[in-house]
Amino acid sequence: MKPVNINQAQAFLEAHLAAPPEALALIGAGAWSRCFGYRVGDEAFVIRFGAHVEDFRKDQLAARYAADALPIPAVFEVGEALGGYFAISRRAYGESLETIDRETWRAVVPSLVAALEAMRTADIGAMPGFGGWDEKGVASFPTWKRHLLAVAEDAPELRIHGWRRKLEAGSPAGSAAFAWGLEQLQRVASDAAPRSLLHCDLMNRNVLVEGGRISAVFDWGCARYGDHLYDLAWFEFWAPWHPQLDAPLLRAALEDRWRQVGYTPQAMQERLIACYLHIGLDHLAYNAHLGDWEMLMAVAARMEALVRDAKCRK
Repeated sequence: MKPVNINQAQAFLEAHLAAPPEALALIGAGAWSRCFGYRVGDEAFVIRFGAHVEDFRKDQLAARYAADALPIPAVFEVGEALGGYFAISRRAYGESLETIDRETWRAVVPSLVAALEAMRTADIGAMPGFGGWDEKGVASFPTWKRHLLAVAEDAPELRIHGWRRKLEAGSPAGSAAFAWGLEQLQRVASDAAPRSLLHCDLMNRNVLVEGGRISAVFDWGCARYGDHLYDLAWFEFWAPWHPQLDAPLLRAALEDRWRQVGYTPQAMQERLIACYLHIGLDHLAYNAHLGDWEMLMAVAARMEALVRDAKCRK
């Protein structure tokens, strides 16, 4: 599917809606979709166009977990359009989380902790499995360990299928880093973790901040069921790329909240190491797919540094 431009979006909405859209504008573009904002009367909406309907269906399903602490915009409609698919949602406003400054981050951390806790404690008992889940809420793997180790697979149904051949051909050093990380993951991966709702992409313009708190969490295409420490590990892994987002402050605030509610994560360091390794390996594969060798080696270095530091703290 070719990227949808504003003229195509305008024509589609004029034909699709009962009332013409006003103030249509491109407000976001990611790896898998493009997002336009518009108004109908006094109400504000967004329409996204993309090639992967399952991402939009997952957003629709994720809205069932919406709460004051976890604001997930409602998805009103999903359908086919312009050689791909569209989704219409309520529009939320704010700055992207990864663009805020240090002072704003300090103000936002309590709201972010509340959102992470809402995900940790969400009732997902009716939804089976571990790892990525489909539009019906059914996940792919019987255990968390099996999901983690599947990062080594280059299955034909993957969007980045062919990454292993590209990695081996394009970066011997990256290939060696992947082999090292996978060996480490095979040693540490375990099912000794609670099963929670995970977002697994709480940056990349997927979280908005307004008035010193989280105003929206969307794009659940990477969401999974598994160890809630994964979303903390995500912020810690990408910390060098976003130095204004004080990851130690976030961890300290989470640990304080856990003490308040009487919760103690068991085997926390080992579980975090598994998450660091999975995030690193997953992004080695992704950057091999893109052919971004500079970023690939930066990811490899970050993965190794985090794992070695965590082992020293054990």
